[in-house]
Amino acid sequence: MAFRILLFLVLLSVFTLQLFADLKEGKKAYARKDFSKAMDEFQRFNNANPSSGEAWMYMGYIYEYRRDYPKSIQSFKKAVGLRLPRKDLINCYQKIILYFNYQRDYHEVITYSTRVLRIDPDLTHIQKIRTAAEERLAGHHVVHKPKRHTEGVETIGPNSEADYLKILKKEPENESARWNLSLIYANQKEFQKAETMLEMLVKDFPEKEDYLYKYGVILIRNEKYSDALQILDKLESKIGNGSPKMLYYANLNQAVAYHKMKKYEEAAKYYRKSHSLNATVQPLIGLTKLKYEVKDCDNAIKMAERALEYGERTREIRMYLALCKIQNKEETEGYTILKEIASALEKENPEFKNLPEVYNDGILKLARYYTNHGEYGKALRYFHSVQSSEEEEREYRFYLGKVYYYTGKIDQAILLLEKIGSSSGAYYLLAKCYANKDDLEKTMEYIRKAADMKPSIWAAAAEEKEFERFKEKSSFKNFLESKGSEKEKSSDSQALDKT
Repeated sequence: MAFRILLFLVLLSVFTLQLFADLKEGKKAYARKDFSKAMDEFQRFNNANPSSGEAWMYMGYIYEYRRDYPKSIQSFKKAVGLRLPRKDLINCYQKIILYFNYQRDYHEVITYSTRVLRIDPDLTHIQKIRTAAEERLAGHHVVHKPKRHTEGVETIGPNSEADYLKILKKEPENESARWNLSLIYANQKEFQKAETMLEMLVKDFPEKEDYLYKYGVILIRNEKYSDALQILDKLESKIGNGSPKMLYYANLNQAVAYHKMKKYEEAAKYYRKSHSLNATVQPLIGLTKLKYEVKDCDNAIKMAERALEYGERTREIRMYLALCKIQNKEETEGYTILKEIASALEKENPEFKNLPEVYNDGILKLARYYTNHGEYGKALRYFHSVQSSEEEEREYRFYLGKVYYYTGKIDQAILLLEKIGSSSGAYYLLAKCYANKDDLEKTMEYIRKAADMKPSIWAAAAEEKEFERFKEKSSFKNFLESKGSEKEKSSDSQALDKT
């Protein structure tokens, strides 16, 4: 029995040595750039040792050297799914992420970035790549780009705006140049130029799905939602069941268009349709935001918790979870989450400028929070880090105007507040701004406007410290006592005040 065990161990040792000899010989061949021999050795090693990813990693490097990038990435993908040392595992993930980032396949970028950040959360360059990918795929104007499969229009050779403009100067109808130039304009956020190019492409090639899709997406970017829906509806009927992935993207952007138009039932329907075609996190985020906007926070929280199970874009999802908690009067917990998110963003972006659009709702909520708590410097920093959307514009101007007033930037406050109109709060704050500038006539004008909308303003104005500078003026006393009704008497008193 002991002899058999010894024999087994000897044979196992010989087999293991032979097995790793294949890997060792493959590495030697790789080092001297004898890639054909290296590939043979690595393949033998893979056949005998299917749980190791090391040979697959080297094969990925060889394919990369040969510029066969699809096979290279396929090899790196196999490597990360098997056993690898931590350093090699991270390197393979980075190769995959950079490839998909170059291909603008942002879903894959997010998926693989999330995986490698679980291994090493301190990879700041990967954090930035993932954040940029999330910005591309999400936010107030969601644009989703499928992989292009159209034959004959891939970018080969020329790759800049100038290159394609030169081609089009000689060949104005060159389809490939027109298509690639439209993509360049879209990536540069020159959406009007992209729309013009795509409109003509769709007119000339109405059967090409890629052109229809991209045209619909750009129309959303240009806030032409009804026009976008006409194009995307046409694309949806044309695709049928022929291309589930393209149909997923079409449905997702139909949802976005309806969402922007505040047609919430239609938007929800298309978010669900897209999720049934491809169970990714993005439709769930859209539904979470939709439920939040219609103040159905219980269902928004359920949707957010479901989205968090994907392990992707967790920061954005937690932001909406926090906003819902605030809306449900769980303010302490909600603001704690928002502050954690803002702190993480500040670590990644110390200047706190040009933040991804996906964080607008949360950062603006915090800006208003700091305004109401008298932390005006911090509020101003937060307001300046994002851009408000059209529907948020009035509230954005009011709170930013309030911050400007309390930080002594009176003229900037006036410029913003005068654009709001029909707001007792804005009118009253304008009265305080003009009082600060010793303009009695404008002060009384805006107190009257505010009180016409909210009569309790008269009592507040009588106690307002900012108006104490006018307490000795009989015109102002009469104005408050008469609640602005005795205009002629006030005018006479103002004349007496000047003499």
